Amino acid sequence: MLFNRLLRVRNEVTSGLTDPAQWLVDLFGGGVTTSSGEQITAVNSLEIATVYACVNIKSNAIAKLPMQVFKTTPTGRERDREHQAAKLLEVRPNPFTTPFTFKHTISVHQNLWGTAYVYMENDPRSGKVIALWLLPPDATQPYKDLETGLYTYITTLNNTTMRLQESEVIRLPYLSLDGVRGKSPIQVARETLGVMRASNKFIGGFYRNGTSTKGIIETPTALGAIAKDALRSEWQKANGGVDNAGGVAIVDGGMKYQSISMPLADAEFIATGKFNVAEIAKIFNVPLHKLAELDRATFSNIESQSMDFIQDSTEPSLILWEQEFSYKLFCTPRDAGRYVKFNRNSALRGDSASRALYYKEVTGLGAYSINEVRELEEMEDIGPEGDQHRVDLNHINVTLADEYQLAKAKNPGKTPTELQEVGLL
Repeated sequence: MLFNRLLRVRNEVTSGLTDPAQWLVDLFGGGVTTSSGEQITAVNSLEIATVYACVNIKSNAIAKLPMQVFKTTPTGRERDREHQAAKLLEVRPNPFTTPFTFKHTISVHQNLWGTAYVYMENDPRSGKVIALWLLPPDATQPYKDLETGLYTYITTLNNTTMRLQESEVIRLPYLSLDGVRGKSPIQVARETLGVMRASNKFIGGFYRNGTSTKGIIETPTALGAIAKDALRSEWQKANGGVDNAGGVAIVDGGMKYQSISMPLADAEFIATGKFNVAEIAKIFNVPLHKLAELDRATFSNIESQSMDFIQDSTEPSLILWEQEFSYKLFCTPRDAGRYVKFNRNSALRGDSASRALYYKEVTGLGAYSINEVRELEEMEDIGPEGDQHRVDLNHINVTLADEYQLAKAKNPGKTPTELQEVGLL
């Protein structure tokens, strides 16, 4: 069974009340009340469109990249497709989860709760990892045993509390102050999120209550109900409708017209909304153009920002995952030399023209063979001849550089191949 050991917890996991951990917030079914009066939790923060978009964008960026297993060889490295860990990461982490969903959910847990936890189920006979299970981040906490000084993990599933050892859990924290517990963007940005949530409620209430009055007419004397209806009707006839839009209203008899400014149309209201979107984007490290904020975007800087997103936002997470998965999955002597690596090619592929130029460059330098290029494009290889690495005839082996320069000086105009054919190289 997945969890077959009951836990007797002798000590309590603690959290401060000044800046409580997300698990403590969720335990009591609410969040820290912000100055706007709104309570923010990991779950209800997703009701804010900017948060939902940021979390989904970051999670998709990681989930679409294949996680592959490699092993070192005397000449370099090679893919290890037959290892059990490779099958878990590339085919099925567990019977109920696809690799994409597995990676996507881990990233969601990181961004909303601050830390993601994965339980490695071992075969009791062979000791090999046979499944990877996502643990609920709001019900899993690292706990330092006061007697041994070692960390264990306390988690609760189906009203059963259990203890897992450090060697059984893959821990992936977001920004951390102690190297163990992660601090999520939601915890950091509670005040900004509170303002955004309050704004959303205000807008909803505005439309729900049907507040649509554009202005009032002030009269020098009191009017009866019949006179008010007649004045309202005549005003609508003279100034209402599409044909009268943008016209000039005329009032007489001492009457005054006063416009009621709608906060939804105020420049300050709109600016505040855009400012809050930008603040959330900064905290999640997501470029604004990915959130459809294109006020200052151009084609050239969008391309540059997209590359920055890969290098500065996605890449650090990939490195964290690679290091933790490699250490936890391959900790036995029989797995020495193996490690996990993301295939980043799909993130950097670009359009077909850019890929063609890139492949031309790397094959000309001998870095990739034809079959390796075809593998990147998910095409069948062309046979053993496609495994050969070739170089541009205008390039030469560095060990022959000096000899080539002397031969070229004596035989100007000849290519390296021609010099080799006549025995000068």
